[in-house]
Amino acid sequence: MTFLSYRPNSNYNITYPYVYWDGWFSEDEIKAIETYCATTGELTTGTIVSDVKGSTDETVRKSEVCMHHITPENQWFFDKMLNLTDHINKNFYCMDLLGFEFFQYTEYRDKGSKYDRHMDMIMGDRVPPDMKTPRKLSLSLILSDPSEYTGGEFEFDTGGKNPEIALQKRGRVLAFPSYVIHAVKPVKKGCRRSIVIWCLGPKFK
Repeated sequence: MTFLSYRPNSNYNITYPYVYWDGWFSEDEIKAIETYCATTGELTTGTIVSDVKGSTDETVRKSEVCMHHITPENQWFFDKMLNLTDHINKNFYCMDLLGFEFFQYTEYRDKGSKYDRHMDMIMGDRVPPDMKTPRKLSLSLILSDPSEYTGGEFEFDTGGKNPEIALQKRGRVLAFPSYVIHAVKPVKKGCRRSIVIWCLGPKFK
């Protein structure tokens, strides 16, 4: 597999416990993936992993999602995310990674839509049979401009008194280890749209 060099005019920064990257996707590319998500697949209620696989609990998670596996139509998006993931991982996290299975398009569009504190990595006896390969690096592409919604803050639990709040902007990619606890606070007005993708890898050792 060949990885492309990162864009020299991209802007990135690392702040505990996440990395953010601006400029990786052009505005035309963002519009293209938005059109793809709007016209392909059907939104369903976001679920949580519990004793019942894929259960719903709006006290924990309230959002609409659609999973997109790799197809010829969206291959370009996976390729660009893989190139960025490779660069971020080599420079900041140094994990053993394998690649992606799918990405998740998410809308927090109703008042009170949210996702309480959670990890993307699933451990213990709650791991579903189709998730035996661990999620190791999580990436979120912010599609909405902050002017489109209020609330919906992206928070990281750093173990301190106050959470770390990640500044969101259209086209920004947030990357963080999948074991980091994070949350999307309730949306008060408007619609927050994003794409989340998880890079899988062998078990930590």
